Amino acid sequence: MANVFLSYDHEDMALARALAGALEKAGHDVWYDRHIHGGAQYSRKIEQALEAADAVVVLWSERSLDSAWVRDEAAEGRDRGKLVPLSIGGVAPPMGFRQFQTIELGQWRGRGKVPRLAQLLEAIENQATEGPDNPAPPPSSRARHGAPPRETRRWWPWAAGLATLLLLAAAGWWLLGRQTLPVVAVVAADQSARSAAGADDLYVKLGSLAQVGEGKWQLVDSAGADRADLLFRTADQSTGGEPRTNLVLLDGKKDMLLWSREFSGSGASLADIRLQMSLAAGQLLACALETRAAGGLKIDLQKRFLDACAQSSEAGFDDPTPRLASLRAVLAAKPRFVPAWERLLDAEMTANDLAMFGPGGSDTTTAALRKSIAEAEKVDPDMPTLMLAKVYLMPRSEHGQRIDALRKAVTKAPADARLHAQLSNEYSQVGRMREAVEAAEKAADLDPLSPGMAALRIMSLAYAGRSKEAERALAEANRRWAGTGAIRGANWAYHLRYGDPAVARANADGEALQAMESYLRAREGGPAAAGPLLADVAAVPPENVTMAYGWGLQALAEFGTVEDTLQWLAKAPVEVVEEGSYMVFRPNLAKVRRDRRFLGVLARTGLLRYWRESGKWPDFCSEPGLPYDCRKVAEAHA
Repeated sequence: MANVFLSYDHEDMALARALAGALEKAGHDVWYDRHIHGGAQYSRKIEQALEAADAVVVLWSERSLDSAWVRDEAAEGRDRGKLVPLSIGGVAPPMGFRQFQTIELGQWRGRGKVPRLAQLLEAIENQATEGPDNPAPPPSSRARHGAPPRETRRWWPWAAGLATLLLLAAAGWWLLGRQTLPVVAVVAADQSARSAAGADDLYVKLGSLAQVGEGKWQLVDSAGADRADLLFRTADQSTGGEPRTNLVLLDGKKDMLLWSREFSGSGASLADIRLQMSLAAGQLLACALETRAAGGLKIDLQKRFLDACAQSSEAGFDDPTPRLASLRAVLAAKPRFVPAWERLLDAEMTANDLAMFGPGGSDTTTAALRKSIAEAEKVDPDMPTLMLAKVYLMPRSEHGQRIDALRKAVTKAPADARLHAQLSNEYSQVGRMREAVEAAEKAADLDPLSPGMAALRIMSLAYAGRSKEAERALAEANRRWAGTGAIRGANWAYHLRYGDPAVARANADGEALQAMESYLRAREGGPAAAGPLLADVAAVPPENVTMAYGWGLQALAEFGTVEDTLQWLAKAPVEVVEEGSYMVFRPNLAKVRRDRRFLGVLARTGLLRYWRESGKWPDFCSEPGLPYDCRKVAEAHA
């Protein structure tokens, strides 16, 4: 079988992953997941992979046409006589590559069977057996007669989350007139083998950020540390079998400490600790480069800003209070510093969420958020987090207003994964589960380095009833991010409801496990063991229905009767049903949705009004055999 080099734009990651899977299933060795651009070390690895390749498969798309790296790799394949070009959506290859027969994959989006797979496998086999001296294939008919017009781009040709920050920061670096790329170095703080291994691990993980940044900054190891603008030093200080690592970020030119932290955890493995460290380092790197692009900060403010950034990473704290203090100090000194506004708004939304469940309520935090929104809008009205904050404060019952605002925000910032993630949540609130999955998958593709976005994709698939796909996505996430809070949460949430209760128990914290113990026992024992669970639900007094709404609905839908479930929905406060409307569209409520009284129970919320006015009906209304017409029943309750 052949060694295949797969060249693609990172925004086409989902297509590349599916394509590589098909080729590997056919027995080929595919090099694609280390397609890293950012520094001489990684460039050399690409060269080595190209030299070893029997075939260079190039995926031409709207995105890859603009990628200098893809063109260079395609040129290498062409010049070595190894090129196998593919096209998505009728895209014509750029000049210099149109004399080769291109295999058209049509509108394939990475799901289902790869179109023209047999033709592709034959082309790879021909390249592998004939070698570089084989004559160029005849020009394709599509090249002679011209290609169809390109489709409008679905999103910008770069990734989101940390990737977006890196790319924007790098672009700003050039706009400021710098003639050299920012250099980032990773070194071990001492000579121990474990510290060296930790530095190597961080170097590789940061290399994946360089992949999305498309070579706009340089990553070097200890050999290039003397020319680093930013320098990470890591030391392994594990003792007595307990893993512990230190990470320090320095200004490489001034040899000045910018940030430091120790990473440890009871029961955590060394791999978990290193993963936490790399996630924090990626966030820090993004924020440091973003600070440079925005004109820089005085050293004391820069330290406070970086500290706030690190706290918002996967390894950070849930309590936003330390972040709020640091970010407000930065903005007091530099009121137009957009990166701090973005993070302040995010922290204030978190603070408001926490205050809702506190003794004093959220009036104070909501007022603070409204004030920050007004101030931030004067600085930059198109900040993605500002647009999210505005939607956050809209009434939950105004589904159409919220969805329209998010769709407009996505057109302004199409590469921001958070906007797509929130749009996924809004679609799930109104029962548009297919679109919820699509938005979640786009968010995960735009921010492929985020465990949180991966968790969103997993649970969107599960709640849409696509359990097999959810299981595959969860298995992949466990391979990449085992030990992170987001993936532990996904394991708990998925296995609690659909998978193995034992796995749910292993991933639960004590409080969550205690709250759901009777439910887990019912799942382990089946309907015959559900008596104690149903008794717990029946014992909930009316004044406590709000706190018990979610688990009570789950329990009744799975183990109780339709009648009991409808009564539970009817007696829950309307604002609680509105806030948690996504729950009624989950798979375990299928039998409840088939009862025409279901829509009547929802009539007191804003859902029926939204469906009638928008004409966007929930997915279940189109299910075969539904014993009523959603439109007619909804009109009867108008």
